[in-house]
Amino acid sequence: MTTPVRVQPGAVPWVAVTGLSHRYDDRLVLDDLTLRLSSGVTGLVGVNGAGKTTLLHAMATVLRPDAGDLVVDGQDYRRDLLGVRRRVALAPQVFAPPAGMRVEEFLTYLAWMRGVPRRERAAAVARVLDVVELTDRADSRLASLSGGMVQRVNIAQALLADPALLLLDEPMDGLDPEQRVRIRKLVDHLGDTTCVVLSSHVMDDIVPIADRVLMLDAGRIVFDDTPSALGELGAGLVAAGAGLSPHEAAFLALRTTIGAR
Repeated sequence: MTTPVRVQPGAVPWVAVTGLSHRYDDRLVLDDLTLRLSSGVTGLVGVNGAGKTTLLHAMATVLRPDAGDLVVDGQDYRRDLLGVRRRVALAPQVFAPPAGMRVEEFLTYLAWMRGVPRRERAAAVARVLDVVELTDRADSRLASLSGGMVQRVNIAQALLADPALLLLDEPMDGLDPEQRVRIRKLVDHLGDTTCVVLSSHVMDDIVPIADRVLMLDAGRIVFDDTPSALGELGAGLVAAGAGLSPHEAAFLALRTTIGAR
């Protein structure tokens, strides 16, 4: 596998989120979030309903938050929405590509949709297929791919426009252990040159590859540190026979603490 898709030469991808808030009806889903991200893999964890997908959709500009600012690679979304969208890519949790299309055909179509110039599309598609190790399946119909391969196509489509910020929403959900390991290795590789945010509610998907862990609970960031710091927090909390890892114990303890406030 060759070097992953890179951002502009010499650039360091970065993201600034300030005061991000959003409600669905009367429920506050994101509560005044502020964070800064740079290259590497940031693991975003939290129970279902914690606000993970809403945060990713706001960062991808799919959802316009009620309040707050987003700057991606120097582009402010309120001043230059299209500029931000060119620097951000989302691999959504629900990904259902047209079963009858071939992999290369599908990615070429999306490259056109993303505004990749015609003369550059073939090279862009070849590049992302190489990154996700699906070059040999370029002519396969999407219906013939395994679940893990479909998730790699999902990541490939997100890489077509050379994003500075790559958002992956539960990319390992429903995959078998071998496929999960393969996706983790791919995400780890992409983090060498790109700002990657990987959401999951499974600690084993986050801890081995994340440089940083953000835990959301009730729309707030309740933990922001390294995986090792999370493990140290939970090391003394693992009860004999409980079957929990230190990271899982810390996760549960943080939820209990927040819930008691």
